[in-house]
Amino acid sequence: MAGLIERDLKQYTSRNNRLERQSARIGTASESNDLWDRIEDEMSKNKALSKALLGALKKLPESSEKSNLVKEFGTQYKRFQSIVNQINRRGSMGTEDMAESASSRTNDHMTLQEVKNVQELDKKAKKIKQVYRDVQDLADMFQDVAALVDTQQETVDQITVNVEKAKVHTEGAANEMQQADAYLMAARRRWCIIAIILIILIGVIVGVVLAVTLGNNN
Repeated sequence: MAGLIERDLKQYTSRNNRLERQSARIGTASESNDLWDRIEDEMSKNKALSKALLGALKKLPESSEKSNLVKEFGTQYKRFQSIVNQINRRGSMGTEDMAESASSRTNDHMTLQEVKNVQELDKKAKKIKQVYRDVQDLADMFQDVAALVDTQQETVDQITVNVEKAKVHTEGAANEMQQADAYLMAARRRWCIIAIILIILIGVIVGVVLAVTLGNNN
């Protein structure tokens, strides 16, 4: 599952890159209905992928890999949100300029180009409304994304604390083992000394008994 999420994140990032380039063309000579169609398509796909990634990450078991994926998703989601806001601002500015130009002429005095501009303005206005709705939806979804990132950070912090505690406990256990080994070696030395003394005492006693026995026989 983590592999699928990683794959989707790459697609998510790639769409962000394309949207960023497309956004830069708004308000320039290369702006067109075709450009807006591509922007709308990329935004729609990334918006759906945002929800899918959020749900998948919530279900993913806790791990360091999940922490990295959540962090990357949070970064790219904020980027997506920023790009959509930028598209909304640039598109709105261009629409206002076209509307002001069109309002200064009456229908009877409009050229074919101006009529075409008004038609494009109407199409663009509809797309801008959808962009605005997407901005609102992303703002609402951001609460869930932020909560997931915060929760994951708390998990990471807790794991770090647990690792530090385990490290301390391990070091303490190692010290205790060293002390135990030292006590065991000291005890072995004492037992060896006691055993040697006992052997010597037994030898002395046996020698005395033998000497006494031999003396009596004589």
